[in-house]
Amino acid sequence: MRNLLGLSFRWKEARRYVMRLPYQLLLLLVLTGTGALAQENTDQGILSRKISYEANKSSLSKVLKDLRTQMHIRFTYNSELIKRQPPVTVKVNGVTLESLLKQVLLNTGLEFMVEMGGIIIYEQTVSADKGNSMAVIIRGRVTDPQGSPLAGVSVKGLTSKEMTITQPDGMFMLVAREQEQVSLSLVGMKTLLYKVKPSDEQMISFRMDTIAREIQEVVVNGYQKIDPRLATGSVLKLNAADILQPGQPSVDRMLQGKVPGLMVINTSGGVNAKPTMRIRGTSTLIGNAAPLWVIDGMIRPDPVNISSALLNNVLTGPSQSNYELMGNAISGLNPYDIESITFLRDAAATSIYGTRAANGVIVVTTKRGKAGPVEVTYNSNISFQARPSYNQLNLMNSKERVAFSKSLIEDGVVFNGNASGFEERFSYEGLLRQLYARQITEAEFQEQVGAIQTRNTDWFKELFRNQMSMQHALSMSGGAGKTTYYASLSYGGFNGAAKQDGKKTYSANVSVRTQIGKRLNLDLSMQSNYIKSTGYYQSVNPLTYALQTSRIYSPDDFYPVKSPSNMIAGQPVQLKWPPYVYNIQNEISHSENNSSTHSSSLNLSLDYKIRKGLFFRHSSNVIIGGADGLTAADEQTYEIAALRGWSSEVTPTQEMMLTGLPTGGMAYMMNQKSMSLGMRNSLDYNAGVRKDRDQFNFTLGNEVRSETANGLTSREPGYFPDRGKTFFPTVMGRKLFSSETINEAIDNSVSYYSTAAYSMMNRYVLSGTIRTDGSNRFGQYSNSRFLPNYSIAARWNASSESWFPVSSLISDWQVRGSYGTQGNVVSAVGPNLVATYSPVVGETNPITGKPYLHIKTMPYPELRWEKTYQWNFGTQVAMFNGRLRVNVDYYSKKTTDVLDMIEIPFEYGMDMMYRNGSELYNKGWEAMINVDAIRSRNTSLSFTFTTSRNSNRVSDEIIPNDYNSFFNGTGHLRGKPVSGFYSYIYNGLNHNNGLPTFRNLDLKEKTSNPDDFLVYSGQLQPSFTGSIQPVFRYKSFSAVMLFYVSIGSSKRLNNPFPRTNGLNGVPAPFTNLSKDYLNRWRKPGDELHTDIPVMMDLLANQDRLVIPYKVISNSAAANSGEISLDPFQAYNMSDLRTVSNNYLRCSNLNLTYTIPAAKLRGSGIKNLSVGAAINNVFTVANRKLKGQDPEIDGIGTSALPLTRQYAFSLNATF
Repeated sequence: MRNLLGLSFRWKEARRYVMRLPYQLLLLLVLTGTGALAQENTDQGILSRKISYEANKSSLSKVLKDLRTQMHIRFTYNSELIKRQPPVTVKVNGVTLESLLKQVLLNTGLEFMVEMGGIIIYEQTVSADKGNSMAVIIRGRVTDPQGSPLAGVSVKGLTSKEMTITQPDGMFMLVAREQEQVSLSLVGMKTLLYKVKPSDEQMISFRMDTIAREIQEVVVNGYQKIDPRLATGSVLKLNAADILQPGQPSVDRMLQGKVPGLMVINTSGGVNAKPTMRIRGTSTLIGNAAPLWVIDGMIRPDPVNISSALLNNVLTGPSQSNYELMGNAISGLNPYDIESITFLRDAAATSIYGTRAANGVIVVTTKRGKAGPVEVTYNSNISFQARPSYNQLNLMNSKERVAFSKSLIEDGVVFNGNASGFEERFSYEGLLRQLYARQITEAEFQEQVGAIQTRNTDWFKELFRNQMSMQHALSMSGGAGKTTYYASLSYGGFNGAAKQDGKKTYSANVSVRTQIGKRLNLDLSMQSNYIKSTGYYQSVNPLTYALQTSRIYSPDDFYPVKSPSNMIAGQPVQLKWPPYVYNIQNEISHSENNSSTHSSSLNLSLDYKIRKGLFFRHSSNVIIGGADGLTAADEQTYEIAALRGWSSEVTPTQEMMLTGLPTGGMAYMMNQKSMSLGMRNSLDYNAGVRKDRDQFNFTLGNEVRSETANGLTSREPGYFPDRGKTFFPTVMGRKLFSSETINEAIDNSVSYYSTAAYSMMNRYVLSGTIRTDGSNRFGQYSNSRFLPNYSIAARWNASSESWFPVSSLISDWQVRGSYGTQGNVVSAVGPNLVATYSPVVGETNPITGKPYLHIKTMPYPELRWEKTYQWNFGTQVAMFNGRLRVNVDYYSKKTTDVLDMIEIPFEYGMDMMYRNGSELYNKGWEAMINVDAIRSRNTSLSFTFTTSRNSNRVSDEIIPNDYNSFFNGTGHLRGKPVSGFYSYIYNGLNHNNGLPTFRNLDLKEKTSNPDDFLVYSGQLQPSFTGSIQPVFRYKSFSAVMLFYVSIGSSKRLNNPFPRTNGLNGVPAPFTNLSKDYLNRWRKPGDELHTDIPVMMDLLANQDRLVIPYKVISNSAAANSGEISLDPFQAYNMSDLRTVSNNYLRCSNLNLTYTIPAAKLRGSGIKNLSVGAAINNVFTVANRKLKGQDPEIDGIGTSALPLTRQYAFSLNATF
């Protein structure tokens, strides 16, 4: 019945259409005639326009350019023909354009005519009469495969040399000769050739096809521009349009889910946060495991090498929080300056980078100018970020928190004020204590309890905001003859949801490309950026505070959190001072964390053609960068009160002389400067072999690089920000707290490399690379100073075989494979003995009066490079007329001589030393699938699927030395993934006391194998990532979505509440908890229906857990004791509190509307589009997380939340 109804409906529609057809044809004829008449009137109107003009011996080309500018009319002519004409002298006032052109072209042998709103100038011998067989006027329209008009297409007659370009609507007109070949070309599109026929009088439609997405004109690896016929590596290229995501503060965060094999984890939602990035897993344990960034062919270092600073222990906690604001190598890069980004993944693609390639390479190509009139582009986006809320969180409100306090009192357990040394009066417990002490009446008690029960302070509202960010970029491009230029300026003002989270960026970019003579090409570019960042002091994290602070408190309350010590500088205190009080708003107002970074680079590239196919290429660059940071807290903060020894409201007498910080605060300052120099020279030979049937390429080159960095980090007491940011330290303060560290680093390297590639009949391709690197990191030890790296790769274009049945089913099939080596050096570690003075203040030799000398690192003459061996096999298939494109790679990596740390005998004076003794294994696969579901002139629908699977493990030879690292993913566990971690095995609650119990802790003998008493819980980093990106287009409207999936990781749940004292198993009154604690164990039998342990105010020593772990250490302190902890700590690190962290995030929804070119005609705007986007649309995660974000770091870190963001964009070209 449904089919019959459908048939009946279609028949009615068809009959209705046939009945209306004559009227439609009549209407079409009328409109066509009207359009033709209107065009004729328009053409005549052009010649009738009045003009005043004067020229004195000016070239004809200049006169025509002046007329074009003054009259806004398109001229089409043969430039070589115009250049041969004599100078023009003319002076007219108020004449028609037709009259002026006749004077200008008098005695030149040239004629003119008006067509399609423009003027054509041609020779009289090439008659424009349509009946003449010598010349034909071609009128055409050029579109892309989807039917959209293409502007800027070069249309050229190969015989007559007549040339023009298409307009924004794709239209063009050209005077060509009969039987002449006309070429239509545009970058990124396949060139068309058309043979002119005498009958070409009507409009001709041309459709240009795009070149394959991943293999376009050239494959850029930073060193070479490789003919795609010679490319064999695993390479993926994305254009800027595939990457741009309005509202995102940096380019690296835009890459999540876009590239198979690239893992991007946003560990924080702050605008200054740097994501964790890995290409094909982790290849180093101590060094920097992030990919190498290359911009316009030259390596771009980070503004500050934080990994070296951490390894050399020059950073304190506050200083480290300042370093986290300073970004990475591309933090200041303007995303609108990007032309494309190429990702090099296997050894064949990256081995040319030698010892810097083990972690993969990301090559950024910035925009260059295009020949033609000046083109100005303005890009802008404004975004609004929503603050987080309690909606998805399983936290108590004020009423529930008071009910929880009541239940604690009913159970006879309260927060132990005696153990903590103070009592407070804001909470239910405090009010009840005042009632019992008769400090308040029953009525006052009930009134105040009612007030805190309904207070429900929204800490997210107090500490976060709905904030607006913006980004503006203005660029200019153009050129004439052999010189092109590009210049841009940009500003970004990014504000995170947290009130102090902010970043402002300024950047400038200028590039000039020119040809000098017929042999020399020169490219000069300059880039500069400045970033100003603000954040939070190390001990202040608004997310942690909002999650862990009770909502019964008012934002104005200063509540006690800690009791002062009864000792100052080893001397007893006579008076019992009040406890330290805390207020988050006060801490924020009286502390600061800000930094500024700047970077400027100059790149020079030369290409000199020695002879046909032989080129000398030179590239050199200099990068100058710097960073300044200040992290400080003044005397009114809790942080400084704890250092000082008393709260700010106390004014002691004799104790003032004992403390090192009687007045003022503490400031941590940092200044870093860096300079990078690089120079590369190469000879590049390309040739066609056997009548160009085969292609051959050979490159021989060398590279020299030098990176220097020096800086100063200091800590100074007595800081007064409100008095002109001055310092008034005491002598004792300088002795106890002042410190200054000067750090210097020089990294010099010299390299030699060679590449070769041969393509036979465009079917079989063989390529190879060899490179050797030398580094100064090995000092006088020359045994490992140079390291050779190499690769060999092959590709088979199976679809080019004569026997291959190329059809609409399978139109392309390629198979490739490669093997090679990559290297890495940890620049912070050297082979020499390093000694340093004692960091302990006052530890001096009584005889010499100088500080004691301590060994910092042991000598290691056998220091070697870390070396990676990698296999890669891949295939690429195009099916169903290119509607389905599949690209799959499988790889296997083994890294040897990985630098780690081992225990050494205590007689050496230290416990640990570096050594090249570990191995890392990575293997996996990655795939990218493109599906064009709908492909028509006005409508298209496509899907892009990316998947990546990585399995990594650490060699069995590593012996972990830090027991705590078993639980946080930093232990480098034997035979486990790099980020693997263990948990205690939860065994239920004790029937008698409700304490959590655990299995396998009662071993008779201690063991060094954690598998004997712990359970492996998985890894922090995912083993599988993927994305789905549907793209829909209808005429000028487009919609893009990105779904990102992460599978294979595990996550520890946030701690239920902070422990303020080791003797307290009860949360402090100022803390908030999960609602689950309303259902905790309270009496025997509750363990049958709950896993929430008892609340216990004082924990007996016999209830502590003794861990059967055999400590492997040579230190006497470690061997003399044992590892023990209370069951609540073990509960937080148990498998019960560890969950699967698989999640799906809708990362982005982007809607764009491009104004049709016809509607912009006459406005001076060539292209105009508007867009709206939503970032972090929604997340589907494990319900056990109960609102905890699956991606960002947890409580106790510097992480800020990822919240939804709304962005609006405008892009205009003039």
